[in-house]
Amino acid sequence: MTLTAQLVEDLASQRHAVESLRAEVADMSQTLAQQSQILTEHRKRLLLALRMVRDDDARQRQALLDLRGSPSYEDAFDADDPLVSVLVPTFNNWELLRDRSLPSVLAQTYQNWECIVVGDSAPDETREVVEAFGDKRLRFVNLPYRGPYPDDPADLHRISGTPPWNAGLALAQGKWIAGNADDDALRPGCIDTLLTHAKRHRAEVAYGYIDEWFPDKPLRRLGAFPPRWGQWGIQASLFHAGLRFLPLLPSDWVFEIPNDMSLLERMLRIGVRFAMAEETVVDYYPSTLWRPSGEMTQDHIS
Repeated sequence: MTLTAQLVEDLASQRHAVESLRAEVADMSQTLAQQSQILTEHRKRLLLALRMVRDDDARQRQALLDLRGSPSYEDAFDADDPLVSVLVPTFNNWELLRDRSLPSVLAQTYQNWECIVVGDSAPDETREVVEAFGDKRLRFVNLPYRGPYPDDPADLHRISGTPPWNAGLALAQGKWIAGNADDDALRPGCIDTLLTHAKRHRAEVAYGYIDEWFPDKPLRRLGAFPPRWGQWGIQASLFHAGLRFLPLLPSDWVFEIPNDMSLLERMLRIGVRFAMAEETVVDYYPSTLWRPSGEMTQDHIS
């Protein structure tokens, strides 16, 4: 055999070996991808199972049934002019609280409301803003320290506003509870629309559409029935006050779920009655898009 023929034969053999290795690598990659997908699904199921244990759905479902059997339950639907408590968690965003959020509450066509602004250890300017409106229906309460929150910014964002929301929930005197972020705006008819809808449909949570505004592209309308991830928000909702046994949970970040979506899923699992009004009730300005990098506000839409 000539040297050239030997080289050709060796090259062909090496090519065959390379192709075999490529096939083996492809098989291994496919196997690893399948295993990774299986592990991911197992992880999701495990996290969901742990959340259900934490949430104690059976006990919460019984609490809901007990609520429906109580005299105060029907009072919320039958009262002609029930008090509505509007909760506004805030941290360091007193300018938009002053210029957008609170003016939208004051502009409501429905007038029998109280608004509890709860500072997440907010600066002194926040109290000054609330008091400057001179409306006795506005109340400011400041928590002594912020959080506590996890160090990772993504985890922090998932539960941002949880302690002040829960503090406001405990202070609320209304038969119905609404919410607003410190940088969003309720439409003037928000409370009126949702209260009318809740009464008409005997809904424990009434909600409407959300117009989401961006700095650099057209607005997007959010909302679906039944409510689902990313298509529902606290500030577009009116809650029966008897649901206060369902607070936001500070451990949601461990399960990699935003606090509002966790609340929604817990309510759906135990059978809370929802009704959706075919009307936009809030203008939503995502804080992560509108505020400078690194600044945080109390935001409840994911």
